[in-house]
Amino acid sequence: MDSYYGDGGALIQDPINSLVYYSGGTVLSGSYSVMCVTKSTDGGVTWPTRSFLNATTGYCYALAVDPVNSNIVYAGGNPGVYKSTDAGLSWSSFSIGITGFVYDIKVNPLNTNLVYAGSADGVFKSTNAGSSWTDVGCDSVNALLINSSHPDTVYAGTGYGVFLSTNAGGAWTAMNAGLANLKVKALARNPGVYLFCGTAAAAYRWSLAVDVEEGIKIDKQVLGLNVYPNPFRTKTDISWPMMDNRAQMTNISIRIYDNSGRMVKSFTDIGHRSSVIWNGADETGSSVPSGVYFLEATSGSVTETKTLLLIR
Repeated sequence: MDSYYGDGGALIQDPINSLVYYSGGTVLSGSYSVMCVTKSTDGGVTWPTRSFLNATTGYCYALAVDPVNSNIVYAGGNPGVYKSTDAGLSWSSFSIGITGFVYDIKVNPLNTNLVYAGSADGVFKSTNAGSSWTDVGCDSVNALLINSSHPDTVYAGTGYGVFLSTNAGGAWTAMNAGLANLKVKALARNPGVYLFCGTAAAAYRWSLAVDVEEGIKIDKQVLGLNVYPNPFRTKTDISWPMMDNRAQMTNISIRIYDNSGRMVKSFTDIGHRSSVIWNGADETGSSVPSGVYFLEATSGSVTETKTLLLIR
């Protein structure tokens, strides 16, 4: 594999085709180390496709694949943002309005024209799939995270702590209570349970119960979720008792997320059934890889979560 990881290299899996991976970093080309992306279509066994994104010194720190159209791939780093519309075969600069090295890129799962890039100079937002960008705040941004259930909720991990926007970057609020080190390097989410942040010194978690409107009682047992078998290899049965309470009077919706917070499967037309079966496939019917997944069941104002372990 030609591209390699230095400080901040990138690796991402195609959300639609689990055999496709992109690796970002830098490659020596003559006397320059240039921004580079390589691609594997066999789960990382071989990496035959290599693309130089710029002609002079550069480094790729961030990669993102459009969750609806995996022909669209974004790469961020030094310099700026590049975009491919043919699954990584060719790339063009999409950096109008962006300044600073780009360390993370996230695509809104419900509106893929809405893209965020985090750079040393702030959070940049594009409403036209990267054609132009606007600085919407923060500074020294190393990591971004979108709440896939509520995509207007965006988290930014910065050199000054974690910041939250609930209006798609319109305004930001610090959420640094308990952080002994404010140099945030990474963010992750266990849907409905915790927001995790990694700093230069330690890992921290924030209970997402604080995001629930005050006065709503959270009773994690009211739905009585059962998952069997768990761990599982081919399929698992997700069930809940049909109890006579306010949660059960409202139709249940179930969503399954991977460990990056991306939704891979949803069950929303459940009606009055008391169980569903997940066969380890995503919304397109493609099998997802082995790993830890998070189940989120919602009925009315009540949410319950479970951790699933898929072993292929």
